[in-house]
Amino acid sequence: NDGCGFIDEAFLASLLPGRKYRDTLAIQVRFLAPSMGIFKGMLMRKCISNGPPIQLTPTMKKVAASLMNASDDRSCLVITQAGKHPSPMNQYIGRMLDPTLKPPPEITFNDMLKKKPLNKKKLKDKADMIPRLLLGLGVEEATVGAYLKESLKINGLAHAYVVGVADPTDALPSGCVFVTGFSHVSTPNGEIFVTRSPCAKASDARMLPMVTRKPGSMAQHDWEWLNSLPFGAIIFANPNKGKEPLPAQIANGDLDGDRYFLCWNEDILEQVKTDPIVEITVDSHGNIEDDGSEMDGKKPYHDWLKEAQKLMVDSVSIENIGALTGSLYKLAEKTADASNLFMRDPDAVAFADAYNQAL
Repeated sequence: NDGCGFIDEAFLASLLPGRKYRDTLAIQVRFLAPSMGIFKGMLMRKCISNGPPIQLTPTMKKVAASLMNASDDRSCLVITQAGKHPSPMNQYIGRMLDPTLKPPPEITFNDMLKKKPLNKKKLKDKADMIPRLLLGLGVEEATVGAYLKESLKINGLAHAYVVGVADPTDALPSGCVFVTGFSHVSTPNGEIFVTRSPCAKASDARMLPMVTRKPGSMAQHDWEWLNSLPFGAIIFANPNKGKEPLPAQIANGDLDGDRYFLCWNEDILEQVKTDPIVEITVDSHGNIEDDGSEMDGKKPYHDWLKEAQKLMVDSVSIENIGALTGSLYKLAEKTADASNLFMRDPDAVAFADAYNQAL
């Protein structure tokens, strides 16, 4: 799965000591080593008995090894400021979902929920991206509106933004997910609604089957370990060989730090109609677009850094690009609103694709 490696639990505890970091699930990092290159992405905790305590994947590599100082064996690991998971919000949600844990402080938690509503205005006046997507997937406006109100209080909350990570056991069935800290929650058909931002198209969401019983190929100690993890991550099973990773079907997502929106409200799940999961064959390079590196087998764009530096200091161009990007999303909205097909309208989809590419 693109963008996610692993870090040994004991080593992670030595990097982030103390009670405050005891339940850390994963960290978003930047790893710099002249002899290896520059890596970016997530490190999911794992029990590593043999080998190095940090396992990086090729998809995390963004810049090749130094051409001038490749023999330098120094390295630096940087943990991003907001890259420790679970987040404070998800720590509270985890305590809310698990009756064996101490309940979160009600006043503080309710205040947090009111500061981060799913829809900033009344639904009839303006639907923000995720409520709009739910409407585009067949959920009745009354159902969406009712949930928007319910979700502002602890006893009505049934959604969260969690980090996506790769399977540290390599034993989850392909096409499935495991939501950490979720064993006390049940959903219709054992599925959960998943999307990520930006989600400008109706095809940007899926109903994903959750693994709720130990797979036959998984060791008992691995299953018990998975179920001991706190709420805050969605673990994607590894794809079958030669197939596209599942996150790519969720608004073209990956696992380098993307946060995925999960919803388990039963009324919504009973009405929502997403596109089905399909296995997509990929070539030996995984059909990864040229990112300016030499790892995907394509000719690199040697002037990418110079061009990027030019753009970064050109405030006018940056402002123009931002305005154009926003206009594309508004065109996607306007076109969908004027069509009986709503978000499935071909022109609306084309504008949404252009918006995503502009981003």
